[in-house]
Formats: sequence, structure tokens, C-alpha cells
Amino acid sequence: MIKTAIPNNDFYKAFEDRYRGSRELIKSRLEIYLPFVEKIKDFDTNPNAIDLGCGRGEWLELLSENGYAMQGVDLDAGMLESCQSRGLSVTQKDAIEALKELSDNSCSIVSGFHIAEHLPFDTLQLLIQEALRVLKPGGLLILETPNAENIQVATDNFYLDPTHTRPIPSQLLSFLTEYYGFWRTKVLRLQESQELLSATSVTLWQIISGVSPDYAVISQKQAGNEIVSNFDELFDKEYGITLETLVAKFENRLTSIQTQASQAEIKATQSQAQATQAQIKATQAQTQATQAWHHYTMVVNSRSWKVTKPLRVAGKVARWFMRGSVAWLTFSPSSRPRRTLKKLAIKIKNYTNAHPKLKKQITNILNHFPSLKARLRRIGNDYNLPPNIKYPISQDALSPRTKKVYNDLKVAIEQKEKEVQKCE
Repeated sequence: MIKTAIPNNDFYKAFEDRYRGSRELIKSRLEIYLPFVEKIKDFDTNPNAIDLGCGRGEWLELLSENGYAMQGVDLDAGMLESCQSRGLSVTQKDAIEALKELSDNSCSIVSGFHIAEHLPFDTLQLLIQEALRVLKPGGLLILETPNAENIQVATDNFYLDPTHTRPIPSQLLSFLTEYYGFWRTKVLRLQESQELLSATSVTLWQIISGVSPDYAVISQKQAGNEIVSNFDELFDKEYGITLETLVAKFENRLTSIQTQASQAEIKATQSQAQATQAQIKATQAQTQATQAWHHYTMVVNSRSWKVTKPLRVAGKVARWFMRGSVAWLTFSPSSRPRRTLKKLAIKIKNYTNAHPKLKKQITNILNHFPSLKARLRRIGNDYNLPPNIKYPISQDALSPRTKKVYNDLKVAIEQKEKEVQKCE
């Protein structure tokens, strides 16, 4: 790695073990570069790469597995021991010195993962120039670094590493590679949340922390069209989440909330208008009722109403007399004569029932007049019960209270039948 002040050989290895992630995690994250790596193998039969600041060697191991001849350099002896224990080819050397020792057009890939943020700006410029020199035509420079576009990274996480100097915006790093002669450059935003990538709305905290926390600049050295055109699809693709994207999603959420609030306000206004209309109608109804009562009071207290009172009373009496007269003449069920005769008949019937001999004599006479006998029998009976009443109801499905009511009714009906039979 570049010469920087590192506390001791073991510190940075222990620091990366805790905060950067496990070897397996870092190796899986690096697989995003494999499509670029495979394209180089299409035109380079002997692909090779140098990794500057190789650290624990995850990238060296991944490219070795994919057919590359790898060389790693780092100044941290503790990191190099981890690489050597896995049989990786590494050297303890400064990155710039290692590049200067290489011939022109001799490397397929020059890479540096999380070293740019450790370097003075002039050293970073020199590294880019040397990388361009040693790369083969169509070769790639890969520089990965923390993404200052992520607000949490730029204001907090970046400074967790004491050897970091300053965050490097992706616009600056991509400009540097283009300025020093690379043919084209692509920014890959990395390690974002896949759920956030597909979310339609975001929170304020997701704006602060949700932008891809890392990014890489991949720059390609100029070559013939038959080589570079093979990479067009990869360079045209968009990677990761930008701050602009999250802000747009947040604004969509605010717009949705504002729309819902506006709709709620409209409904509240409509409800208020309806309530006002109801209140107006109620007031109108009250006014009409007051006016009607006033008119009624005026009529009742008027002289004409008082003068015509005898006429109204006479009319009422006349109507009562007419209805009573009609009832008397027609002998209707509600007429007084008929009610009086019915009471008298009931008394005679009860008296006869109380004297069996008299009842027998009257019954013998009435036998010659069946219709009259049947009519007299009905007088005083509250119930017209049909003979031979059956009780088909099954009591199994009845509740205890319903059974009691049913049995009480049954007993009452049977008693009434017996009374009717005695009268006969």
C-alpha cells in the first residue's frame, strides 16, 4: 500500500476484520466486477492484474480463480501474512513504486480497493497516470472508495478509519481518469439495500443513509473498436442508488401525503358545507314551526274562532248523534242495544248453566232450532276453538322456558275445551 502512518502491523488487520466485513462477504461483493473481468479474457489470452493495497487478498483470490495471473502489493505486513497463508503472490511494497517497475502496456487490470481515500491528491494523480501507462489497450483501472454522496458516510463512517484523509466525490475521481487520458469511465455505486432499490417511497433517514455507501470508477484505456465495443453494454448500465433518486422518491412520498391531506381537507370542507346546509334547513324548519304556532295562536285567540265555538260543538254533537242513530237502527256489534242484549244473554246463560234441570229443558227446546242453539253457544265464549286440537310440536328442540310456556298454553286450551263441552 501507499506509505501512510499505520500504528502497528496488527492494528489495521484487526480494524478491517471488525469493520470492513468477513473475507466471504468482501469476496461476494467483489463479484460485481466479474462481467468486466470476463470481457478482457475475450481478447487477452494471458490476462494478468496487479492489485494495489491488496489487504487480505480477497480480490487476488477471486481473479486467480477466474484465470488471471495476479500480483498484490501492500505495506502492511499483517495483511500480507493473511495473503501468504493462502498461497497468493504478494510483495511488501509501495504502490507507486510497484507501478513504476512495470513495463508499458503490460497489465490487463490495475486495481485499488479503498486506497484512493488514503492518498494525498498529487499521489492519486500520479497513480492514475502510471496505471494508464502500464495497462494494455482495452485494459481497466478499477478504483473503489467510500461514496461521499452518502450523507452518513461523508459525515460519520468515513472518519472511523484513522488513516483516511478526505472523501473523494465520484465526479472528481472520474474526471481525473478522463483528464489523464483514459478513453471512457463508468461509476458503479455499490453495496446499497436491494429493498431500497425497489422501494417507491423513502423516509428522511433513508435519504441520509440509503445512497450506495461505496462506489468504484472503472476506466478503460483506448483500444480498437473490436475490443472496446465488447464492453458497451457494461458501460451503459446504471448501478446503485444516487442521492437524487432517493430525494425524488422522498418527494413522491411528500406529494402523496399532500394529496391525501388535500383530499381529506376537501372531504372536511364538503362535510362542513353539508352540516351548514343541514343547520340552515333546521333553522328554516324551526322558523316555519314558529310561524305555524303563531298562526294557530292567532286563530284560536281570534274573535271568529270564539264566535263559532257553539257551531263547532253543535257539529260535534250532531256527528255523535248520527253515528249513534245509525248503530241503533242497524243493530251493529258496537251499538249499545246489542252490547246490552249480549250482557243479558250471558247472565241468562250463566244462570241456566248453574241450574241443570232448567238447562236440560232449555236444551231440549233449542234442539229444534240448531242455528239458534249454535249462536247462543258462542255467546260469552272468548275463544272459538276448533274441535280435536292436535299438538304436533316436538318438545325436544324447545328450551326449558319455551317448554313451560307451551305446556301452560296447552293446559289452558284443554280447560277451555272442557268448559265449552259443559255448556253444550
